[in-house]
Amino acid sequence: MKFALLLTLLTLAVILLPLLPAFREWWKPTDVTPLPIDETDALEPAYLARRFSEMIGPALDKGLIALGGVPLVHLPAHAVHAPWPLNAQEVRTQRTRRIWHTDGDCVLPERLHCLAEMSARGALRTAAGRTYRALLSGAQLTLAPHTRVIRWAHAQSLVIGDHCQLPARISATEVLMLGREVSFSLLHAPAIRFTGQVPMDWPVPPDGRWSIGSTDGVRWDAASGTGHVPYALHVPPLRRWRGDLHGASHLSLGEGCEAEGSLRSTGTLSLGAGSRVHGGLIARGEVYLAAGTTVGSSIVSETLVVLGAGCVVGVPGAHATVRAPRVEIGKGVVVHGTVWSGQHMRRVGLPQDEDLDPMDPAGLGPAVRWNPVSGRGLANADLKVPPLRQWSGDLVCQGDLELGARCQVDGSLKAYGDLGLGPGVRVEGSVVAQGDVLVGAGSQVRGSVVSETAVVLGPGCTIGSPERHATVCAPRIEVALGVVVHGTVWAGASGDAMGALQIDSDVDPEDHLPELPPLSALPGRAAA
Repeated sequence: MKFALLLTLLTLAVILLPLLPAFREWWKPTDVTPLPIDETDALEPAYLARRFSEMIGPALDKGLIALGGVPLVHLPAHAVHAPWPLNAQEVRTQRTRRIWHTDGDCVLPERLHCLAEMSARGALRTAAGRTYRALLSGAQLTLAPHTRVIRWAHAQSLVIGDHCQLPARISATEVLMLGREVSFSLLHAPAIRFTGQVPMDWPVPPDGRWSIGSTDGVRWDAASGTGHVPYALHVPPLRRWRGDLHGASHLSLGEGCEAEGSLRSTGTLSLGAGSRVHGGLIARGEVYLAAGTTVGSSIVSETLVVLGAGCVVGVPGAHATVRAPRVEIGKGVVVHGTVWSGQHMRRVGLPQDEDLDPMDPAGLGPAVRWNPVSGRGLANADLKVPPLRQWSGDLVCQGDLELGARCQVDGSLKAYGDLGLGPGVRVEGSVVAQGDVLVGAGSQVRGSVVSETAVVLGPGCTIGSPERHATVCAPRIEVALGVVVHGTVWAGASGDAMGALQIDSDVDPEDHLPELPPLSALPGRAAA
């Protein structure tokens, strides 16, 4: 009996003895430091640019002629206007594999592919149709049309011309502006503006918006604060001004314009996607409002008024009128006041909170089961929410989820299928789906938009806010005109998207053809 007990105790000692250090650490832990995470494994869009900046600064101070084994050329500010000191091989192959840096502004040479890092303390501008490995600017970086960047680009503000291909990390500390037919992989900035038309020669303000004046054909009266246009005028995108604007002929505003006043025209009057006018609109000719446009007061036309999807006319509590012999209204349009077409008049507006059922604020009935503790709703099948519904709390749908026009959600949305937001929808939280995500014209999502397949952002949408940055992430992303994203747009499985796009630097440049091979299609695309 004693022998059996002794054998049992010996067996337990052999089993438990190796576990004593683990029990001791569990009872009184000694290591409370978090596990280290490599910065390169985290999504920091400007990481590569920051690391290069940290390396090239000391190298220039020490007067080094190479960086990381790559030759380094340091040009003073006054030397950029003279011919670049290219060697014979660079002239013959139209390629340089040296790192170039200038102390001032810089315009990169024509007919030269730069397959190493290019940097400038001031503004930097590329040549049209050229390929660059990496670009760094201390001020504004301008990518001419058909530019290709294969690794990264970073600047204070960044302007991207039409038809650029960017399988790279593109970031800016202030604002990033995209032209038409731009394909990309990763974009990051406090404000990303998809305007479709960008000025290549103008410095970009911190918020990405310019004022208008005599150079645009507007004559301002200092006493009345009214601007007069003696002929037809197209105001470029992203202009902002204070005061009324009177046009003697046709008047049109580009995407994202903001006018703190009223507009009057003797011809037609049109507003681009995402534009905002605090006053009213008066025109003898037709009045056209593109998707996602906001007008704070009445709209009057002697012929026709066309309101695009997701437009808003008037503000709650202030009467506004839309009046014309003929009025055409798109999906998700809201008029706080009266619509008067010919002899027909109708008062319209959003429902008030007292009109909603407090037990079922979304008006979805038994299709959604609400948890009274968490305030979260669950739909076990496909769900189609009627227009003008509003509720507080997250909503999870185990199938496809579709929200009608002008719904308001004080929470987040998640769908295990496709997820669609109608025009003018407002979501205070995030939007997540395993299928496609379609954001309708003029919608606003304060949180992130994530999909496992594709995200399509309609005209005039806004994602995030200046105070709350968000992320748009999906294997494929398509963005329409007038869209503004505050944060990051990440298309594809990798922020680098290199793969076959990487140019082999070990191959002799003489073996290359004058033109580099075309890049494959990228997963992110700005509007045409």
